[in-house]
Amino acid sequence: MSSTISNSDLLAKRNPYCTSTFICHAILVLIYTVTVPIGPFDGKVAAGIQQFVCTTPNQDQIHLPPLQRRDIFLRSDFRYGPDDHTLWPQPFLLEYPHLGAIPRKPKDKWDPLSIMWWNPTRSDFFPLENGVLDGMGQLSTTKYWALQDMSKELKERVESYKKKSTPNSLLSLLVRAMDDSLIRVGSLKSPFGLMWFKIAEFQRLYLETYALLDYLEIYKPRMDGHQPPATTVANCVGAFTNMPYIAQYFHRAGLPIWFIQPWKTGPFPYNVLAVVTPLDPMDSLCISSHDPPFPVIFRGYMNTREKHDAIHCYSRKWLVFKDPFHDEPLSNDPEPKRRVVLGAPCESIPFFL
Repeated sequence: MSSTISNSDLLAKRNPYCTSTFICHAILVLIYTVTVPIGPFDGKVAAGIQQFVCTTPNQDQIHLPPLQRRDIFLRSDFRYGPDDHTLWPQPFLLEYPHLGAIPRKPKDKWDPLSIMWWNPTRSDFFPLENGVLDGMGQLSTTKYWALQDMSKELKERVESYKKKSTPNSLLSLLVRAMDDSLIRVGSLKSPFGLMWFKIAEFQRLYLETYALLDYLEIYKPRMDGHQPPATTVANCVGAFTNMPYIAQYFHRAGLPIWFIQPWKTGPFPYNVLAVVTPLDPMDSLCISSHDPPFPVIFRGYMNTREKHDAIHCYSRKWLVFKDPFHDEPLSNDPEPKRRVVLGAPCESIPFFL
């Protein structure tokens, strides 16, 4: 059984995202065949976005992709808003294929993993008594132990993986960075804002390590044909791609994928079950700037490894105390300067696909 869907609905829904007069007046005919299984290039749902059509074979919604050059900077919740790989799907990167395997925030607040999206409050901050500097303190012991327990369990998984697999340099780098960040959370006394930054840094590194391990153990074997294709879809962040073979890989692995291709007039050549309005990250994520604002750490397109490298580098190099080797006036501000060490190298990351 097949049917044709008029595009008048689509045009009304996609107008806020149109930048081309030709595209806005185009008529897209969507065809669906009920008896044919949805394939990697088909759309369980679809949306027109600018000069492109975005489809997904395994999701019920279309997330608005980052199609333009953007400025990347930390927001008021010490995350990167719609450019944060733990909060919103990002363009697929060959150098970091595991980012699409980052788990989504659990709906159940009692899920142990939900702490990786937790934001601390003043009640979680214990000021130092009789301290030399006012405003300094640390995370509550209960919360720190909860983070430590999660880290311990994940590292046990990593060790188990190492015993049966060849060494993976990226996994080792992420585990080391995660360890270092947790030590800073527990040992380095700081103002509340810096404590929050350190927690968010650990959460990002934990989720990326978790995702890489899942990618290596679960999803890549399916992509490579060593394991049967997935029969269910993982509750993960997923990724955008304009590469057909990546859409096939993610579809086979059971990871959320959004396939973006140029808009063309006439009948759409793939099955589409429904047309939807893209989800706007402004409706669900914190996008407000921090006060004072953090600097832009990357300016460019989101489908480049430099964007993700910038997040890794800034996470490590943001914490820089006053330079004792330069003759500058003393400051009463107990919080360290927020700057990036320019020109400092980052570790190279191996390719996986």
